[in-house]
Amino acid sequence: MRQERAELTRQALTMAAAKSFDRLGYQRTTLFEVSRGAAMSKGALSFHFGSKEELADTVRREACTRSYRAAELLRDKAQPALQTLVDLTHLVAHQLEHDHLARAAVKLARELDTPPDPEVNPFACWQQVFTDVAREAEKEGTLRGEATTEAVAELAFCLASGAHSEQTSRTGDSGADVHQRLAGHWQLLLHGLVTQPGPSGLRSAGTEADWLRTVERQRIREAD
Repeated sequence: MRQERAELTRQALTMAAAKSFDRLGYQRTTLFEVSRGAAMSKGALSFHFGSKEELADTVRREACTRSYRAAELLRDKAQPALQTLVDLTHLVAHQLEHDHLARAAVKLARELDTPPDPEVNPFACWQQVFTDVAREAEKEGTLRGEATTEAVAELAFCLASGAHSEQTSRTGDSGADVHQRLAGHWQLLLHGLVTQPGPSGLRSAGTEADWLRTVERQRIREAD
Protein backbone atom coordinates (compact mmCIF):
# COMPACT_ATOMS: atom_id res chain seq x y z
CA MET A 1 0.00 0.00 0.00
CA ARG A 2 2.81 2.41 0.91
CA GLN A 3 4.62 1.65 -2.34
CA GLU A 4 1.41 2.22 -4.29
CA ARG A 5 0.89 5.60 -2.62
CA ALA A 6 4.48 6.56 -3.38
CA GLU A 7 4.01 5.68 -7.05
CA LEU A 8 0.78 7.70 -7.24
CA THR A 9 2.56 10.65 -5.65
CA ARG A 10 5.42 10.37 -8.13
CA GLN A 11 2.99 10.23 -11.05
CA ALA A 12 1.10 13.28 -9.79
CA LEU A 13 4.34 15.23 -9.45
CA THR A 14 5.46 14.15 -12.92
CA MET A 15 2.20 15.35 -14.49
CA ALA A 16 2.32 18.62 -12.54
CA ALA A 17 5.87 19.14 -13.82
CA ALA A 18 4.76 18.35 -17.37
CA LYS A 19 2.00 20.94 -17.22
CA SER A 20 4.39 23.53 -15.87
CA PHE A 21 7.11 22.76 -18.44
CA ASP A 22 4.48 22.86 -21.18
CA ARG A 23 3.14 26.22 -20.03
CA LEU A 24 6.28 27.98 -18.82
CA GLY A 25 9.25 26.15 -20.32
CA TYR A 26 12.19 24.75 -18.41
CA GLN A 27 13.85 27.96 -17.25
CA ARG A 28 10.70 29.58 -15.83
CA THR A 29 9.42 26.44 -14.10
CA THR A 30 10.26 26.29 -10.40
CA LEU A 31 10.04 23.44 -7.94
CA PHE A 32 7.57 25.50 -5.95
CA GLU A 33 5.39 25.78 -9.05
CA VAL A 34 5.46 22.01 -9.51
CA SER A 35 4.67 21.17 -5.88
CA ARG A 36 1.83 23.70 -5.88
CA GLY A 37 0.45 22.24 -9.11
CA ALA A 38 0.43 18.77 -7.55
CA ALA A 39 -1.04 20.12 -4.29
CA MET A 40 1.89 18.67 -2.37
CA SER A 41 4.60 19.98 -0.11
CA LYS A 42 8.07 20.91 -1.28
CA GLY A 43 9.34 18.15 0.99
CA ALA A 44 7.27 15.52 -0.86
CA LEU A 45 8.71 16.75 -4.15
CA SER A 46 12.28 16.66 -2.82
CA PHE A 47 11.77 13.12 -1.54
CA HIS A 48 10.93 11.83 -5.04
CA PHE A 49 13.03 14.15 -7.20
CA GLY A 50 16.40 15.56 -6.28
CA SER A 51 16.40 18.39 -8.81
CA LYS A 52 14.55 20.10 -11.63
CA GLU A 53 16.87 18.31 -14.06
CA GLU A 54 15.68 14.96 -12.75
CA LEU A 55 12.08 16.06 -13.13
CA ALA A 56 12.70 17.10 -16.75
CA ASP A 57 14.38 13.77 -17.49
CA THR A 58 11.46 11.87 -15.97
CA VAL A 59 8.92 13.84 -18.01
CA ARG A 60 10.79 13.12 -21.25
CA ARG A 61 11.20 9.42 -20.45
CA GLU A 62 7.56 9.02 -19.43
CA ALA A 63 6.39 10.72 -22.62
CA CYS A 64 8.50 8.37 -24.75
CA THR A 65 7.29 5.33 -22.81
CA ARG A 66 3.66 6.31 -23.34
CA SER A 67 4.27 6.93 -27.04
CA TYR A 68 5.79 3.47 -27.43
CA ARG A 69 2.88 1.85 -25.61
CA ALA A 70 0.31 3.67 -27.72
CA ALA A 71 2.16 2.74 -30.91
CA GLU A 72 2.25 -0.92 -29.89
CA LEU A 73 -1.51 -0.93 -29.37
CA LEU A 74 -1.99 0.35 -32.92
CA ARG A 75 0.58 -2.05 -34.37
CA ASP A 76 -1.27 -5.00 -32.83
CA LYS A 77 -4.21 -4.36 -35.16
CA ALA A 78 -4.78 -6.69 -38.10
CA GLN A 79 -4.36 -4.14 -40.89
CA PRO A 80 -1.77 -3.08 -43.50
CA ALA A 81 1.33 -1.49 -41.98
CA LEU A 82 0.85 1.59 -44.15
CA GLN A 83 -2.58 2.13 -42.58
CA THR A 84 -0.93 1.85 -39.18
CA LEU A 85 1.56 4.51 -40.27
CA VAL A 86 -1.30 6.83 -41.21
CA ASP A 87 -3.00 6.12 -37.88
CA LEU A 88 0.23 6.87 -36.03
CA THR A 89 0.48 10.32 -37.57
CA HIS A 90 -3.06 11.06 -36.38
CA LEU A 91 -2.19 9.70 -32.93
CA VAL A 92 0.94 11.87 -32.62
CA ALA A 93 -0.96 14.94 -33.81
CA HIS A 94 -3.63 14.18 -31.21
CA GLN A 95 -0.99 13.85 -28.48
CA LEU A 96 0.60 17.17 -29.43
CA GLU A 97 -2.83 18.79 -29.37
CA HIS A 98 -4.14 17.39 -26.07
CA ASP A 99 -1.36 15.75 -24.03
CA HIS A 100 0.63 17.99 -21.65
CA LEU A 101 3.24 15.25 -21.26
CA ALA A 102 3.93 14.98 -25.00
CA ARG A 103 4.06 18.74 -25.47
CA ALA A 104 6.32 19.20 -22.44
CA ALA A 105 8.71 16.53 -23.71
CA VAL A 106 8.94 18.27 -27.08
CA LYS A 107 9.56 21.63 -25.46
CA LEU A 108 12.21 20.18 -23.14
CA ALA A 109 13.93 18.40 -26.03
CA ARG A 110 14.22 21.74 -27.79
CA GLU A 111 15.28 23.77 -24.76
CA LEU A 112 17.74 21.30 -23.22
CA ASP A 113 20.68 19.31 -24.50
CA THR A 114 18.82 16.08 -25.26
CA PRO A 115 20.66 13.04 -26.69
CA PRO A 116 19.18 11.31 -29.77
CA ASP A 117 18.03 8.45 -27.56
CA PRO A 118 14.48 7.22 -28.32
CA GLU A 119 13.97 6.47 -24.62
CA VAL A 120 14.33 10.14 -23.67
CA ASN A 121 14.00 12.14 -26.90
CA PRO A 122 10.41 12.29 -28.25
CA PHE A 123 11.57 13.14 -31.77
CA ALA A 124 13.88 10.11 -31.85
CA CYS A 125 11.12 7.99 -30.31
CA TRP A 126 8.55 8.87 -32.98
CA GLN A 127 11.13 8.61 -35.74
CA GLN A 128 12.05 5.08 -34.66
CA VAL A 129 8.41 3.98 -34.47
CA PHE A 130 7.64 5.46 -37.89
CA THR A 131 10.74 3.80 -39.37
CA ASP A 132 9.83 0.40 -37.93
CA VAL A 133 6.30 0.58 -39.33
CA ALA A 134 7.51 1.87 -42.72
CA ARG A 135 9.89 -1.10 -42.84
CA GLU A 136 6.93 -3.42 -42.22
CA ALA A 137 5.05 -1.75 -45.09
CA GLU A 138 8.07 -2.32 -47.33
CA LYS A 139 8.16 -6.01 -46.41
CA GLU A 140 4.45 -6.28 -47.24
CA GLY A 141 5.21 -4.95 -50.73
CA THR A 142 2.94 -1.95 -50.23
CA LEU A 143 5.51 0.75 -50.99
CA ARG A 144 6.86 1.68 -54.39
CA GLY A 145 10.43 0.59 -54.96
CA GLU A 146 11.77 4.16 -54.97
CA ALA A 147 10.09 4.99 -51.64
CA THR A 148 12.73 4.16 -49.02
CA THR A 149 11.66 3.36 -45.47
CA GLU A 150 13.73 6.27 -44.15
CA ALA A 151 12.08 8.75 -46.50
CA VAL A 152 8.57 7.44 -45.74
CA ALA A 153 9.24 7.59 -41.99
CA GLU A 154 10.57 11.14 -42.29
CA LEU A 155 7.52 12.11 -44.33
CA ALA A 156 5.16 10.67 -41.71
CA PHE A 157 6.98 12.49 -38.91
CA CYS A 158 6.89 15.80 -40.79
CA LEU A 159 3.17 15.40 -41.49
CA ALA A 160 2.30 14.76 -37.84
CA SER A 161 4.46 17.51 -36.35
CA GLY A 162 3.70 19.94 -39.18
CA ALA A 163 -0.05 19.56 -38.79
CA HIS A 164 0.25 20.48 -35.13
CA SER A 165 2.59 23.41 -35.81
CA GLU A 166 0.20 24.80 -38.37
CA GLN A 167 -2.68 24.37 -35.92
CA THR A 168 -0.93 26.37 -33.19
CA SER A 169 -0.33 29.25 -35.59
CA ARG A 170 -4.06 29.56 -36.29
CA THR A 171 -6.79 30.95 -34.07
CA GLY A 172 -10.34 29.73 -33.75
CA ASP A 173 -9.63 26.32 -35.33
CA SER A 174 -10.86 23.14 -33.71
CA GLY A 175 -8.70 20.11 -33.11
CA ALA A 176 -10.59 18.28 -35.84
CA ASP A 177 -8.93 20.56 -38.41
CA VAL A 178 -5.56 19.00 -37.61
CA HIS A 179 -6.87 15.61 -38.68
CA GLN A 180 -8.67 17.05 -41.69
CA ARG A 181 -5.42 18.55 -42.93
CA LEU A 182 -3.57 15.31 -42.25
CA ALA A 183 -6.20 13.38 -44.19
CA GLY A 184 -5.89 15.78 -47.12
CA HIS A 185 -2.11 15.43 -47.21
CA TRP A 186 -2.27 11.64 -47.03
CA GLN A 187 -4.92 11.53 -49.75
CA LEU A 188 -2.44 13.16 -52.12
CA LEU A 189 0.67 11.36 -50.94
CA LEU A 190 -0.61 7.80 -50.82
CA HIS A 191 -0.94 7.71 -54.62
CA GLY A 192 2.79 8.39 -54.87
CA LEU A 193 3.80 5.89 -52.18
CA VAL A 194 1.70 2.83 -52.83
CA THR A 195 2.29 0.20 -55.50
CA GLN A 196 -0.37 -0.27 -58.13
CA PRO A 197 -3.34 -0.53 -58.22
CA GLY A 198 -3.18 2.30 -55.69
CA PRO A 199 -4.20 2.96 -52.09
CA SER A 200 -7.41 0.97 -52.27
CA GLY A 201 -8.80 0.35 -48.80
CA LEU A 202 -6.39 2.72 -47.07
CA ARG A 203 -8.09 5.46 -45.09
CA SER A 204 -6.26 8.79 -45.22
CA ALA A 205 -8.26 10.08 -42.25
CA GLY A 206 -6.99 7.14 -40.24
CA THR A 207 -9.15 4.57 -38.55
CA GLU A 208 -10.27 7.23 -36.09
CA ALA A 209 -12.21 4.93 -33.81
CA ASP A 210 -9.05 2.88 -33.35
CA TRP A 211 -6.47 5.57 -32.63
CA LEU A 212 -8.87 7.38 -30.33
CA ARG A 213 -9.62 4.05 -28.65
CA THR A 214 -5.86 3.60 -28.26
CA VAL A 215 -5.67 6.88 -26.36
CA GLU A 216 -8.55 5.83 -24.12
CA ARG A 217 -7.15 2.33 -23.50
CA GLN A 218 -3.82 3.81 -22.53
CA ARG A 219 -5.50 6.27 -20.14
CA ILE A 220 -7.43 3.42 -18.48
CA ARG A 221 -4.31 1.27 -18.22
CA GLU A 222 -2.36 4.06 -16.54
CA ALA A 223 -5.23 4.69 -14.11
CA ASP A 224 -5.29 1.06 -12.95
